[in-house]
Amino acid sequence: MNLPQLDTASFDAQLPLLLSSADAQQTARALLETRLALAVLAAPGDAGDGSAQLQRLEAKLDLSLELALRARPAPALTLRDCRIGLESLAWWQDSALPVGSQWLLSLQTGLDSAMTLHLPVSIRQCNAQDAGFVLTADWAAVPEAVQQGWERWVFRCHRQQVGKRR
Repeated sequence: MNLPQLDTASFDAQLPLLLSSADAQQTARALLETRLALAVLAAPGDAGDGSAQLQRLEAKLDLSLELALRARPAPALTLRDCRIGLESLAWWQDSALPVGSQWLLSLQTGLDSAMTLHLPVSIRQCNAQDAGFVLTADWAAVPEAVQQGWERWVFRCHRQQVGKRR
């Protein structure tokens, strides 16, 4: 699968993804959930200087969050090859979408996690490829806290992927 290069730091992954229509209230609620999820995802990693008690507490909180997320009814996300960048995302799917159309993107952060991020997107490109279509979407305006958390998460995943290649 040939996904287009993005203009910023990015990483490649195979993640569950869904596009859906959403009104302003649904989008606002989804962005709040995303801000909270990114606060967890983008938090600094363990530097080894925390106390054992603090590490146990963080592990319990992570487990509680994951169990709560798994207990909620989950949307039917489809596993997609995707390239995730700071300001855009590219992925392959079997149907075309109109350029300029607006969607709410839902993206699970990993195959082993129920944590889902939601961002309003606009389809920038839709190109036929391999009996399907490669789409590129840009984020619509999101709150600063969401943008900052997203950037930290993408940079972390980008660095991890670069480290694995070496």
